[in-house]
Amino acid sequence: MSKEAEERFYNKDFNFSYSSLNKLLFSPSLFYKDYILEEREIKTDKHLVEGKLVHCLVFEPENLSKKFNVVPEKTPTDSTRKILHKMYKKDSKADLMTADDLILETLREENLHQKLNEDSARLKKIQSEEANIYWKFIANPNIDVIDQDTLAKCTRYADIIKSNEAVSELLAVTETDFELDPVQTHTEKWLSADLEDRDFGLHGIVDFYKIDSENKTITICDLKTTSKTIADFGETVEFYNYWLQAAIYTYLVINNVDVAFKDFQILFKFVVIDKYEQVYVFNVLDETLSSWGVRLFNNIARANYHYTKKDYSLPYDFLSGQVVL
Repeated sequence: MSKEAEERFYNKDFNFSYSSLNKLLFSPSLFYKDYILEEREIKTDKHLVEGKLVHCLVFEPENLSKKFNVVPEKTPTDSTRKILHKMYKKDSKADLMTADDLILETLREENLHQKLNEDSARLKKIQSEEANIYWKFIANPNIDVIDQDTLAKCTRYADIIKSNEAVSELLAVTETDFELDPVQTHTEKWLSADLEDRDFGLHGIVDFYKIDSENKTITICDLKTTSKTIADFGETVEFYNYWLQAAIYTYLVINNVDVAFKDFQILFKFVVIDKYEQVYVFNVLDETLSSWGVRLFNNIARANYHYTKKDYSLPYDFLSGQVVL
């Protein structure tokens, strides 16, 4: 099975995203499972869904109904949603309220609610009214299911972000033809780019970028919601490798603009809203962005080793014997 999956994977073009490259660097075996064996789980964690929802409300509110289903009741817990999605992959036509065997099998696989003594108690955890409503809404894996409370919370976040003076000035979108206007803006733009001397490329959806032909600048903006505070965001950038995302987005934008803009100054900014609903625009220094670019290509070299050697057993530094105690 793995050989057939490898053959399928290597017979098609592959572009690393921030998430896939980050996963490969952290755990090649997990990358292998998710992207080569194609056994990736759909992420339904509430904080991830809320982050996607805030992005949608800020950058493309007109697409809300295309990307989200709003249920009348509260959505189930993260663990229950995970079980429901695993069940759905096995049998999308099942009736949740009678699918006892499917529920119990999936709970065993996830080692969830196994401390309960009776199957009836385990089933009760899943066969709730709110879970049943959620089950009926998950037919489309490309649409996230949210409840009214989540929509209200994220709408408040989006309104706070957009009402911030620095953010509203930064994200001002021009509606005129670029030939008549010195500023060109792009929101939620999917971009891809080749890498020299590599058999793979890069791709990603850039939240926002703006080309100012008068000031000769290209401003790239990435929106982040954080459960910490804005004071902790510097550490968060390193912990979650947001620097890697910034470097990838910068490379993608540079390689997708017209030749006339190639010498423009790149300005990268993180727009952050924290757990206290504080909003701040973090400017990234030129030297910092440049150093992130160097780190990106060092990690692309690591990714190339895994990709070309087809060795996903350990992270590169372990395979090369660089890790000592």
